[in-house]
Amino acid sequence: MTPLIVLAAFATLATSTSVPFGKRTTAASITVTSLTQCPDIAPRSSAAQSVHDLRPDDFSVVMAVGDSITAGALAKGILPSTNDTLSEWRGVSFGGGGDNGALTIPNLIKYYSPTLQGGAVGHHGAEACSGVLCPIGPFDWNTTVDQLDGALSGAISSNLLHMVKDYLVPQVEARNITASAFKYLNLQIGSNELCQLCPGGYTLALTPAGADAFEENVRVAMEYVRTHIPNTVVNVMGQLHVSDIYALTLNQPYCALYVRTRPYETPDADLRVQCALLPGSLGDVTRALMDDLQTEFDARLLKIVQDYQRKNYTDFAAIWQPLPVPLAQYPIYALSDVDCFHPSEKFHGVLAAAGWNRLTLNATARAETIKWQDVPTLRCMDEADRINTNGALDL
Repeated sequence: MTPLIVLAAFATLATSTSVPFGKRTTAASITVTSLTQCPDIAPRSSAAQSVHDLRPDDFSVVMAVGDSITAGALAKGILPSTNDTLSEWRGVSFGGGGDNGALTIPNLIKYYSPTLQGGAVGHHGAEACSGVLCPIGPFDWNTTVDQLDGALSGAISSNLLHMVKDYLVPQVEARNITASAFKYLNLQIGSNELCQLCPGGYTLALTPAGADAFEENVRVAMEYVRTHIPNTVVNVMGQLHVSDIYALTLNQPYCALYVRTRPYETPDADLRVQCALLPGSLGDVTRALMDDLQTEFDARLLKIVQDYQRKNYTDFAAIWQPLPVPLAQYPIYALSDVDCFHPSEKFHGVLAAAGWNRLTLNATARAETIKWQDVPTLRCMDEADRINTNGALDL
């Protein structure tokens, strides 16, 4: 993983790895490979009065909910220790991680808001929860590592309320975080439901949510956030194109480094993603079904965001960031070599850079293809930047 703080050839910008805050002319179009290369910016002349007037440095709290992707599962790849190999590397999660030097959305926000709290640090074994197979109450989490990353491996949309109600809200209260503090919440869910689409999967008995149930589950969780954690902006992220895993991993020795018995051209030994990995014409059908459901899930997420933007609450906002990732065109090391499904640490960095770069941009810019970069470029924050909280209404 390329550290957040790196040396790069930006002769007009990169002169040190520590840039004091102060007033200097900035340009919104400046892109760098480390935010330490950015011109420093002036503090705001007046405090934000609502969630619709936020600059990224106005956030003092970061939170996350989601599945094993947001939990950073298997992100470090194959390691000497089996326990480490199979860990959730929470600290490098694109949406919830706070490990020193990791390229994550929380760390990018923290560069401009040094007292930011909530980013996960370190790693531990899997905290599993899937549909009805989910512990009741606040017993799923390791608070020392997870901080305010409430994601759970195996989670589907019906588990979002559990993350919010049983973990985030109590943790916010336990930390004495004030209602007036501005908070960022990263929400990304749906991959497990897409993978459960095919009959015969190991979670068949759980029945994946259709689009109506998916929408209702997300709405219930977001409404609980609105009524219990005021002054929150929820960054609702779309689906990764899970079916592309078939084309990316086909005949790849990289994918047999850990699961050595896996035949390349037959369904994956890991049945979680068999819907994407079935070979031949049957696989073409199942992948098309996954794509259709993914499109519908994204449409429902956009609908939810648009509804909140129309309501225009002063203390709650939702923004829409699709994930237009052409995964079939990415290098194989975008995936963990443990299972060739979960994002590698490098891929987490690419997702983090994209999420950060588009945070203050309009809907058109947020929908641009997320291209692979071994060393992701980052957009410097501008003094005039504000989180775009009504852009989804233009779609």
